[in-house]
Amino acid sequence: MKTRKFRTRLLSLFAAAFFGFSALLSAAPSAAHGEYVNPYTTLRIGLYYGDEALSSANLENSVGSGFTFGYFDQNREFHAVGETDNTKLTMMKDWTMYLSGGKYYDEAPSGSYEAIGCYHIRVNREFYSFAEAKEQCAGYNNSFVAFHNGAWYVCAGSYSSYGAAETAAYERGIDGTPMTASSNCVTVVATGTTEVLFQFDYGTSASLAVMPRKDESGENPQTWFKGYKYYGAFQYARLTGKNITVVNFIDVEDYVKGVVPYEMNTEWPIEALKAQAVCARTYAASHINNHASNGFDLCNSTHCQAYRGTNAAGEGSDRAVDETAGMYLTYNGELCETYYFSSDGGATEDSENVFEEAIPYLRGVADPYEQYVNTGKADWKFTYTADDITGILKLKGYNCSQIVSVTPEYTRSGNIYSLKFTDSSGKSWTFKKYNASSILYSNTYGKYTYSMHFTVTTGDGEGGTSSIYVNSAADTLDTSEPVYAIGAGGERAEIPSSSISVISSGGTESLSIAGGGKTLTGDKYVISGSGWGHNVGMSQFGAKAMAELGYSYEDILKFYYTGVTIG
Repeated sequence: MKTRKFRTRLLSLFAAAFFGFSALLSAAPSAAHGEYVNPYTTLRIGLYYGDEALSSANLENSVGSGFTFGYFDQNREFHAVGETDNTKLTMMKDWTMYLSGGKYYDEAPSGSYEAIGCYHIRVNREFYSFAEAKEQCAGYNNSFVAFHNGAWYVCAGSYSSYGAAETAAYERGIDGTPMTASSNCVTVVATGTTEVLFQFDYGTSASLAVMPRKDESGENPQTWFKGYKYYGAFQYARLTGKNITVVNFIDVEDYVKGVVPYEMNTEWPIEALKAQAVCARTYAASHINNHASNGFDLCNSTHCQAYRGTNAAGEGSDRAVDETAGMYLTYNGELCETYYFSSDGGATEDSENVFEEAIPYLRGVADPYEQYVNTGKADWKFTYTADDITGILKLKGYNCSQIVSVTPEYTRSGNIYSLKFTDSSGKSWTFKKYNASSILYSNTYGKYTYSMHFTVTTGDGEGGTSSIYVNSAADTLDTSEPVYAIGAGGERAEIPSSSISVISSGGTESLSIAGGGKTLTGDKYVISGSGWGHNVGMSQFGAKAMAELGYSYEDILKFYYTGVTIG
């Protein structure tokens, strides 16, 4: 059966009465003027946390020489309490740790190992500076400076028990007290050895931070950590009293230099990279304390933004950050939610049709630019049998019988809005917005809905979207743009796509502007789509295409984000 097509004349105000809507004539509020000033010039980026928190973590100078020990206060200002010339450090929880084969373990490994005990002899004297305590270390073998609760001490030895430390104090004739620090304590050793260099325990008031020192070149230091180079300092917090949460404290511009090359190809045109830089910077500034329970602002995964330091940075990506430094995207003086994604397949989407909230600058737009570049996802198609759909739903926890029908609904932009599945017993499950795009995504079945931009048809071609015609069959309404009614006095009012009706020979009939809502039955369902991502905000491949066509980064941002200010 062919999908019904409606033909009508340009809508008049009289006809609008049958659409059941109230005319609202209002232009988008004008964007506020002036530049946004970010009060947080230092960001906290979580690198390892939660279940991935570490028992030990290595650092090594890449650019720079040695490190300064200290802590960050609540204003994100660094306070130095010690230093070392060592260029390779390992921070570990103050626990009996074991060194074997160049690696550290918090449980005794098989084979030979050396132990680093968490009990020490603390000399019975408090010092007033790191330098003073460091000087006194010369009088004790196997000693180090410890910063405990705001004061400096000299500690000697590393023992696996209180009794062993007590015996050693007696045998060595040290006027000191056997002790172990709190569950917040972090010990620093020279990487690959059992030599303790420093210890930090400030209870819950502060956590150890390690700042790389500049070398003679004066360049911005970079530090190796887990195979990646990073700007900035590193904080080590034992939030649960067990393993260490590692946080990168970094200047916002240096952070953006670690995001852009992982979110966009550094060989792309500079204006596209600039647009990405502004989006990344704005996203960071608008998500301060996004992970407050873990003690940082943003994570380093795509849950927030991909961030891997400077390894992949190139001349183009660094230049894009430098030439847009301090630039943010705002709407009415407030930071924007700068969602972005790979490609839209032809149209972006209103935020409320994908997520929850209707955001005035996240309006769907028809995208004529992606066609000029190879997105890699311009055309994809997967055929699902009824058995496939049934199996996917069951794997995802839905107790359904055999699926016998699918009912898709679309937005005015032609993106999926909802999918309703009905089984042989008459029970149904409806998935809306982003869930509609992801419910059929299945690694198990090797079938993927990559974006919001797809249609559903049966194996024999039934379904898809219908069109609205104006005046003639040759004049098709562009359904990715709003529909308006024109009044006798020339007033124009937008028609909500969810409440459109037409007058036909049978009376008033409802119309879904993108032609959805038809229930499809059959043994096979074909998902035909394009694009990759959630379709809200900026298309990265669209930005590339616009840049190649000569548009500036301001043009790109103002095309994908409605009514915004850049400053």
